[in-house]
Amino acid sequence: MAILQAQADNSSGFQIDELAPSGDFVATCLDVSDEFQVTRRKYQSEETEQIDVTRFLFGFKAADGKLYKIQTFEMKISGSPKSTLYKFLSAWLGKAPAMGWDYCEMIGKGSVIKVEQTTSAMGTTYSKITSITPPKTALADYTAQVTPVADFGHSASTPAPAAAPAAAPVASAPSAFDPNQDENCPF
Repeated sequence: MAILQAQADNSSGFQIDELAPSGDFVATCLDVSDEFQVTRRKYQSEETEQIDVTRFLFGFKAADGKLYKIQTFEMKISGSPKSTLYKFLSAWLGKAPAMGWDYCEMIGKGSVIKVEQTTSAMGTTYSKITSITPPKTALADYTAQVTPVADFGHSASTPAPAAAPAAAPVASAPSAFDPNQDENCPF
C-alpha cells in the first residue's frame, strides 16, 4: 500500500552505493517509494503543478556473484495507458495492470531487466533500466533465479501476501474413440 511520506527536497531516490554493470539480469523488486504532492514544472512549460510520483528499487546478482541495486526514474502515478508507469507495469506484468490495483504488491517479485550505463551532459555516469519483462514468459522461466529481498540487506515494508486464487479446474481431453465400444460406429 502506498504510504504518505514527507516530501524530500530534490529527492534522488534510494541510496545506491555502487554503479550497476550493463547487461540483462534477473532482478528482484526490493522497494517502492511514493512521494505525494511533489511540485514539478509542467512538460514544455514554465508553469508548475503538484503531482504524485513513484520509483522502484531493484536488486540483482551479477555473473561474479556480487549484488547490485538499481532504481527506475521517477514516474508520475497515473493510470493512463500513455503514462510511463502504466507502460512500465504492463511490460513487467506481461499484461495491462488492473485499475485500483496496489503496485506495491510487486515488492519481492522478480523480473528480467536490461541495464545500460549512460553519461549525462554534466559528465556523470549512471545506470538505468531500459527494459523490463516478467521472469517467466512463453520462451523462458527465470523464476528460480530471483534473489530473495533479504539477501540485499534492504528492509522494505512488504505488503501482506494476497490469498492465492482458487485453482481453476484442469481441462482434460475426452477419452480416445474406441470403435468396439460404440454401437453407432460405422466400421
